[in-house]
Amino acid sequence: MGSLKSFIKSVRKAKTIADERTVVRKESASIRTSFRDPNLDQTTRRINISKLLYLYILGEKTHFGQVECLKLLASPRFADKRQGYLAVMLLLDENQEVLTLLTNSLDNDMQHPNTFINGLALTCLGNVASPELARDLYNDVEKIIKTTNSAYLKKKACMVAAKLISKEPDLGEVFMPIVQQLSNDKSSQFLLGVCRMIQEIYIHCPDQRQVVLKLVPRLIAQLKRIITAGFMPDYDVSGVTDPFLQVTILQTLRALATDDACSPDYLEQMNDILTQVASNVGSGKNASHAILYECIKTIFAIKSDQSLRVLGINLLGQFLQHKDNNARYVALEMFLTVIDYEPLAVQRHRATIVGCLSDGDISIRRRALELAFAILDEQNIRVLIREILTFLEHCTDNELKPYITSQITIASSRYAPNEKWHYDTLIRMLKMSGNYITSDILSNILAIMMRCGSGELRKHVVSRLFSAAVEDPSQYSLAIVAVWCLGEFADSILGTDVEVNGKQIVASESAILNLIDGYINNSNFTEAETTQLVVYILTAVIKLSVRFHDAQSLEQLRLILNSRTYDTNLEIQTRAVEYQQIFGQSPKLKQGLLAHMPAPSIKDRQSLSLHGGSISTKVPKTLASGASSEKTADLLDLLDDVPAGSSEQKSQPIAESDLLSDIFGSTPSSQPTKTSASNGLLDLYDTASTQPANTNITKPTTRTSSATEVEAFNDGHLRIAFDKQSFQEGQANIDAIITSSSPNKVDQVQLLFAVPKSQKLNITTTAGSDSLVTSNVIRQALRITGKAGSKVKLRVKVKYRLDGTPREDQFDFAGFTGTL
Repeated sequence: MGSLKSFIKSVRKAKTIADERTVVRKESASIRTSFRDPNLDQTTRRINISKLLYLYILGEKTHFGQVECLKLLASPRFADKRQGYLAVMLLLDENQEVLTLLTNSLDNDMQHPNTFINGLALTCLGNVASPELARDLYNDVEKIIKTTNSAYLKKKACMVAAKLISKEPDLGEVFMPIVQQLSNDKSSQFLLGVCRMIQEIYIHCPDQRQVVLKLVPRLIAQLKRIITAGFMPDYDVSGVTDPFLQVTILQTLRALATDDACSPDYLEQMNDILTQVASNVGSGKNASHAILYECIKTIFAIKSDQSLRVLGINLLGQFLQHKDNNARYVALEMFLTVIDYEPLAVQRHRATIVGCLSDGDISIRRRALELAFAILDEQNIRVLIREILTFLEHCTDNELKPYITSQITIASSRYAPNEKWHYDTLIRMLKMSGNYITSDILSNILAIMMRCGSGELRKHVVSRLFSAAVEDPSQYSLAIVAVWCLGEFADSILGTDVEVNGKQIVASESAILNLIDGYINNSNFTEAETTQLVVYILTAVIKLSVRFHDAQSLEQLRLILNSRTYDTNLEIQTRAVEYQQIFGQSPKLKQGLLAHMPAPSIKDRQSLSLHGGSISTKVPKTLASGASSEKTADLLDLLDDVPAGSSEQKSQPIAESDLLSDIFGSTPSSQPTKTSASNGLLDLYDTASTQPANTNITKPTTRTSSATEVEAFNDGHLRIAFDKQSFQEGQANIDAIITSSSPNKVDQVQLLFAVPKSQKLNITTTAGSDSLVTSNVIRQALRITGKAGSKVKLRVKVKYRLDGTPREDQFDFAGFTGTL
């Protein structure tokens, strides 16, 4: 068998994937064969494990060597143990059953006289610890912490103890006395492990939190000691004393100070120490940045003073001015988090934030863009929108454009200083947004344009749109808005002068027609965009037929409509034919029919946010509740999740979902026949029979209440209950009783039943009329057959008339006490 080096060379020499696979399979087979040798020596086993680790790096299967890794740990040689523990940490995890065989090896090695072997065992336990291993070996870890004089081992043992606590929270009580003892130690190595143990005990041991909170003054004292200490060569990093320990203590204090039970005195001490840290740590080095970053996070996580929060914002501003991209990115990310706490303090760094929009790093540009929208308000809307529009004009990342245009539309609607600025901003955005405005935002812009009430302002808006469309006919979104507004308000600019490319032209009927003709013949748009644009143009054409007066212009409009009556697109053809019929009507009729449309309501848009390069919206509360989705899901649910014996019903109006029309083959306003309704249920539930309630009408009966009735439905007008429930093996007989609970007239009552596909339903008899006016009860006898032991589940559609008004409802019922 060759060495690891020769194996790696063979893999790297492979010229194709197939050759590499051949080498790997051959070596894997050789390793398996070698492992079967009962006389395999430890040196060969170590070489095989080395190759196994290389196979693991390549992503190959290595499960066949897991036990051999444990055998390697039995060797007394340090090299073998080191190789074995490395393999165990890589190839095994806490979910592997073979991990139980590791207990004895870890127990023996943690008691070994060699400090380095102790360290190997501790490291392995910390990486692969399971709850079982934690319970079996915590005594060894505790013993090392208490008895060893080696700082190297004690630090490792503290870190491993923290891991054991996270796996087995009951151990928090065991290690708590050690934490209290070591928290006064001045050794940085011990304190790192102690801080980690404190965090894990606080998170996983709620009963120990009050004890842990009392350690806050000690941690503050330790942090103060490090800050005021002089030069410590062993722990100095770029002139900063022990940055790792400072960061760890800050993280621990942040976790403890967010507890509601934390004393106000402790919070006051934390405010003082955070001020001291933020003031004493210089900037310019990564170590300093790490400490300041943790300090800022802690400031905004706890109940800190306003002056301290402003200091944190100023520190982030210093990060923004740093040349290092990582520092600036962290600052922008943190600004987005803390802007809700101190918006005015963040506003002071507006110029620096805007400057980041032109940064060469796309990640910084994205975060700066999101932050620029976050700090928008009434005072800075003009400046920031101007900068953002400039950024949009030169933006080469097309994925960002929908986000930018959406946010500009939302922000300008919310904070616009006046209407004219609002419209001018939207038009400028349309001119430079290309085809990257989403359809919902485009419809929102159209609604905003149509709500322009002032005649002079409307003239200004339409003139700007006409001018922009003539200057650049390749912008799809601009074309849609311009065509629509010209169709509605072209009469406001006819005969006026409009500036196009620095020249004054007259907005005549022929100029508008030339623009429309250019859009119809434009080949720059996609097929879907062209279809939508032509639809808007046809609507504008029929509108212009009552706003134009020149005979030649009217004839040209008629020819445009006529040319689209044979269009291959059905929607365009249909509109053209309909509009052609309207075009030929009398002017008086057309004036009323084609008058200005009333302005639609504007939907309230939610702000957007960028996360990981994608665009995501904040979910509205009405949608987050899941109410509408639950209704849809209920319609298709076969009641399999309703527990036996439950009387819970799921009722909902049929008119709220079109799915019911598909299920029952009807609409709320129609009265379907028995056959169509039954077929709809048969298709969905595979039932044997369904019948309306008015089948086999007999003489009216008198209502007699029964103590065994189970009410299944009551909407205040109609009550449905089930009685005389007889359950036998594989069969159930149930009476459905329908009565009126309203003084109003209830008639034309129909019930449609459905059961799951595994069951079969027959309606054996029906008593009573379809009216609850002449009779106070309708009774139906249901027979359900199916697999023995299964639950009886019904879906019922109720249809009736209340004082002549049709009503429909649907509910599910599975509250029968017996089973088939």
